[in-house]
Amino acid sequence: MSTAGCAVGKRSNGDGSVRESVLTQTEEVKLVSFDGGIERLVMVRQPDRYRLIEANAGHGHQIARGGGYSYAAASFGAGAVSVDMRHFNRLLRFDPGGRTIEVEAGLTLGELLEVTSFAGLALSVQPGYPAVTVGGCIAANVHGKNPLREGTFRDALVDMTLFHPSHGIFRVTREHSRELFDLTTGGYGLTGVILSATLCLSHLGGTRVAIRRVEVGNLREGLELSRQLAAESLFAYTWHDATARSTRFGRGFVYQGSLVPGDPRGKRGKNRYRVLTPTARARLPFSFWYPATICAFASAFRWFERCHPPVTETTLFDALFPFARRSIYFRLFGRQGLVEYQVIVPDQRIELFLEELRRLILGSDAPAVMLSLKPSGGERGLLRFEGNGTCVTLDLQRSAATSDLLKRIDELTIEVGGIPNIIKDSRLPKSVVKACYPDYERFREGIRSFDPRRIFMSELSNRLDL
Repeated sequence: MSTAGCAVGKRSNGDGSVRESVLTQTEEVKLVSFDGGIERLVMVRQPDRYRLIEANAGHGHQIARGGGYSYAAASFGAGAVSVDMRHFNRLLRFDPGGRTIEVEAGLTLGELLEVTSFAGLALSVQPGYPAVTVGGCIAANVHGKNPLREGTFRDALVDMTLFHPSHGIFRVTREHSRELFDLTTGGYGLTGVILSATLCLSHLGGTRVAIRRVEVGNLREGLELSRQLAAESLFAYTWHDATARSTRFGRGFVYQGSLVPGDPRGKRGKNRYRVLTPTARARLPFSFWYPATICAFASAFRWFERCHPPVTETTLFDALFPFARRSIYFRLFGRQGLVEYQVIVPDQRIELFLEELRRLILGSDAPAVMLSLKPSGGERGLLRFEGNGTCVTLDLQRSAATSDLLKRIDELTIEVGGIPNIIKDSRLPKSVVKACYPDYERFREGIRSFDPRRIFMSELSNRLDL
């Protein structure tokens, strides 16, 4: 049975004239990428009705903005007005029997889970923070906890509604508009404003998750075990000590998550957490992370984990969004910011990549905070971050030494045929993207053919010459 018009977000009733005058006002705001690498004074507009989006179309460059959790500046910069879409957060249609839901693009993943879990359903692809919006997930084609089994966000997407000043409002499906569907999923907002989307959902077998922890002695052990577990698990990923100590480098844990059988319907009530904004992340004037504290943290973390049972249980919310209640990790990078390097490496080159990565880190003064591995799956195409192989994630403190290290890792990525995650790296240069993504020119030509006036632009699109 379908349920239409179930409101999740709130809008004013009546003629709305007073509210419109506030929400359509364009004001200058300082925005910062989540990693702290890009900061700009930009004009921001906050419409709350579709007609207000259309009324302001065609007046210079623009780019849609959701929660602002992109590590790269994908939703601001380049002289474009950022169109804040967070007022468009309503549930439009819910069909539990058909396992589909249509929502506006400003709805967050946390709000979506609150609705779907009551029916024993959930979105299969969930990035790690609940305040990320559906529109942002589409624009970045994000992956979740298990890209080997679940793929990326486009695999959960049935269709979407776009607005472009030159084309109006129109529906995009993979069946009838495949080229535009492909350009938009992982298109970084350059095809227009995503207004709404229809998503397919998966059945839940329960609302609690059992997390098994297995200790490993090096990167290879972690890689092999995570590969074995991923295909049959809710998730399987690793954590490794990446500090510059050759005797301890690579020691860590593999985490496997499995749903605990039980009533699949979630309990009513909000999952409360302190929302971390990009600005709040950088409030600490100094960084906690430097070589001595990172070494101490890695040792303390391993000791702490060993003190707990090898199998623990947690809620579905905390398993899907592990950083919702642990945002202190990002806050400790301080105003200086962090750098996250994420790359998918083909299986046949992963051992070479990891050995060279170990050598580069041990030979560098760059403070490496965390290294993680998880199996990946999918078909490469355009500028989408997906493909068969291993997803390697490295978190570092932003510094001059880190910049030098990343240049060497870029060269290694090119050598092994890997693809770096564009949305996770605010300093990633065009030369590296062009060398790693064979479809770079095809994507660029497709965007410029659909939007020859280049209405939609951002710092990211300018940096990569898209």
